[in-house]
Amino acid sequence: MTQDYLAFFGLFAPRAAATDVTVWHKHNPILPVRLTDGASLNPSGQIWRRFHLGEWEYKQDPETLDDYEARQF
Repeated sequence: MTQDYLAFFGLFAPRAAATDVTVWHKHNPILPVRLTDGASLNPSGQIWRRFHLGEWEYKQDPETLDDYEARQF
């Protein structure tokens, strides 16, 4: 019973700051995004993003030979 009260008062305790999600994951943007290296977006190549230090960062994989050949036909 005492643990229930402690859990209830824990709801009002200060919360820890949000941690950065530094894991890159695939992203399919609708609008153009700015890449971290400042390069222009490639028509093909997967875009990746992560939330780091309070903002989203984007990077793009280079186009592979298979991707280039697939676009030709």
